[in-house]
Amino acid sequence: MSIKSNFMGYTAFHRTAVASAMLLGLTACSVTPTPITFEQKMALVDADRQAMFENQEPITKPISLEEAMARAVKYNLKERLALMEKLAQDNILGLQSFDMLPSVAASAGWKARSNEAASSSKSIATGSESLVSSTSQDKQSSSADLTVSWNVLDFGIGYFGSKAQANNVLAAEERRRSVVADIIQKVRGAYWEAVTAQELQPLVKSTLKDAYSALNTSKKTAEERLISPLESLQYQKSLLEMISRLETLEGDLATAKSNLASLMNLPPATQYELASQDEAPLTLRYQLEDLEMLSMVNRPEINEEAYRARNAVLETRSSLMRLLPGASLFVGAHYNSNSYSLNNDWADAGVQVSWNLLSAFSYSDVKAVAEAKENIADLRRQALRMAVLTQVNLAWQQYKQVDTQFQRAAELSKIHQAILEQSTGAYQNNTQSLVDRVRVATESVLAKRNRDRSFAMMQSAYGAIYKAAGLDPLPKSVSGVSVENLSASIAQQDKFLQQGHMTTDIIASRDVLSKNVGSMSDYDKKQAAGPQDHEAIKPQLVMLSTGDSLQETTIIDYTNYVQP
Repeated sequence: MSIKSNFMGYTAFHRTAVASAMLLGLTACSVTPTPITFEQKMALVDADRQAMFENQEPITKPISLEEAMARAVKYNLKERLALMEKLAQDNILGLQSFDMLPSVAASAGWKARSNEAASSSKSIATGSESLVSSTSQDKQSSSADLTVSWNVLDFGIGYFGSKAQANNVLAAEERRRSVVADIIQKVRGAYWEAVTAQELQPLVKSTLKDAYSALNTSKKTAEERLISPLESLQYQKSLLEMISRLETLEGDLATAKSNLASLMNLPPATQYELASQDEAPLTLRYQLEDLEMLSMVNRPEINEEAYRARNAVLETRSSLMRLLPGASLFVGAHYNSNSYSLNNDWADAGVQVSWNLLSAFSYSDVKAVAEAKENIADLRRQALRMAVLTQVNLAWQQYKQVDTQFQRAAELSKIHQAILEQSTGAYQNNTQSLVDRVRVATESVLAKRNRDRSFAMMQSAYGAIYKAAGLDPLPKSVSGVSVENLSASIAQQDKFLQQGHMTTDIIASRDVLSKNVGSMSDYDKKQAAGPQDHEAIKPQLVMLSTGDSLQETTIIDYTNYVQP
């Protein structure tokens, strides 16, 4: 009875211990949400702030337009993100290449057991034990294996995957080109806004000072009742309206340099000066027809879509390959320390073929889905080509319009300046009141600001033409990555574009497109040519030069397009 009681007590204790161990294990595996503490947030703020603005070259002189572009290209966080995405795609390509290599598996182990792995045999005829219990394994043994296997089907799928990833790398580079062009375009507009604001600020402050003085004088005159109350209130009303307009303008001028500093990734409190720029007349050496042709070949968005279309074709081939039988080849070397084995080391080789027979029934569906994806990629690229053509024409028209607006604004600013000079002389001769002089000065300042804003818009529209045509503001190769070297490269490329130069590949691609398709601006001429020339504007296949290779591209018919 005592033994049974002890056994039952031991069993109960054992169950309790097991239950406690399981409960402890479940508690250890549970995860509770842990919010970020205030100290961790502050540490992240310090780390991010340091990473955002570290290793920037100091500003030692007034910043020119080219230097502003160079700093934006080098330090802008959006550009740095695009570059990191490009590097990530490069690394993924390196990893993807390993999928085509054979699998090499090495294993080694040691095992032991508490007793002999013995067994006996039973006669099927008599049902009695036919052999004495025996063993053929040591209680302790070690083993090692080295196997090389290669699946032909996995190699093919890995090959298509590597080709697709290589296209992703090229697409990432096109996205980086697009980011660079977008940043430089924004810098161009923001720089001219800021540099003209910097030059106008002293004049605004001086005019505001005169306006404040005139307002105080008007209030004193009203208190002394030197003029009628109604006339005094009208003077004050006019002055306050002018002061309000000048203060609004002063606020706009103050934010112009902040916007530019943000694009250059400068800390918000950074004080810097902008170099005075010559407002040289802009000349556009390219014709609209050339810009349309160039955009079809150079725009990074179109090239990115072309790489996506390539991947759609590769995905189709990969999907169809998965339906094929898979053959696996293997060869290996093995070792086992079992003393009962006649051969403790040996080698083997073989081949294994497997095929999911049901996959044959899904061939038509897989092919239909793949072809649909290819068609979607083609239509997306064609829609993008239409959008790009529209952007080129809109940029061209906007530049012409803004150029005209600038000419009018410049002429009006000169007239206001001449009126101001006449008004200043009249005020000094006591033939004009201070209020009238302040009003004329305010109108002159606002007219000059309107003229400066029109000039900035013209500069922005000028850069938008190059961006729409896909003409890179940064050359493909630069001598260095310093701000000075980047500035020199940007200046050289800008001079190159202003002179209307084209690379050999661009000229060849333009000639091919012009010969086979023609320009969008020739649409009216083609329509007037009559039905006999209708065949000339049908979709055609042409070979476009894309650097190292020739790419077959479908040029679609834009007969429903009307140039704005």
